[in-house]
Amino acid sequence: MMLKHLCRPGLVVASLLAAGLPWQVAHATGEQVPQFRQVSKADVSASLRKVRRIRFAITGDQPPFVYRNEAGELTGFIPLLLGGVCTELKTRCEFLTRSGDAMTAALDANEVDAVVSFASPDAKTAATYGFTRPFLRSFSRFATRRGSPIEDTSRRTLAGKRLGVRANTRQAQFLARHYPRSALVEFATQAELYDALRLARVDAIFEDSFRLMFWLQGRNSQDCCQFLGRGYGVGTGISQALSLVTRKQDGDLRKVLDYGLDRLQTSGQFARVYGRFFPSSPY
Repeated sequence: MMLKHLCRPGLVVASLLAAGLPWQVAHATGEQVPQFRQVSKADVSASLRKVRRIRFAITGDQPPFVYRNEAGELTGFIPLLLGGVCTELKTRCEFLTRSGDAMTAALDANEVDAVVSFASPDAKTAATYGFTRPFLRSFSRFATRRGSPIEDTSRRTLAGKRLGVRANTRQAQFLARHYPRSALVEFATQAELYDALRLARVDAIFEDSFRLMFWLQGRNSQDCCQFLGRGYGVGTGISQALSLVTRKQDGDLRKVLDYGLDRLQTSGQFARVYGRFFPSSPY
């Protein structure tokens, strides 16, 4: 049974925009940082005494989530965040690199204790594995060219407009369902989608918010474009949750991991790590 591991770091219409999402100001950058976790007040002292070591499986080639710096050392949002969890827990941790396809096999073989998943549990995975509460989510957002007369993402405003989207994605399904009066233009690749917006071959595009954020701020966009409106996320069917996954029987470990992630949120450490790797809010 396979889980989707960091392969995509990633809307009912206006009524389910993320307008109600609580925010916290990042200490380092001033950017707004989402809080996806309701901090638990449960007593985990008994579980803490049982967990002395945690072996995490992570990929080594998914920047900015995980990558190797010039010295060959693992860094990125995930290693620094999990390193902070281990510091909070005062627990020895190891990071073992595995390909995305080998993640679940390593967990099943007891080679590692926890892996990172960008897939919400379904009935099958929930019966076999245990998931922490999500600590990050991918949303989806529209983008337009700078100077575009399009001011919002309502169905009326986007009626008749050319909306670009990657083919065979949840974003494409969402647009087909909720924007029936718009002209959907599907592209096979992310590069083709972005070029279409930059060259004004479409009026707007709809894409995973993390992917779009880095393109908008990167050199390839040539500063052509900007986000339009807020992000579409929880409750829309297209948001992916970033969680830690353990074997089903490792309930004490999940309690400890959730406790550590809660501590990072309340201390502001999550915001500091987030602000270091994400240049602006994708939400």
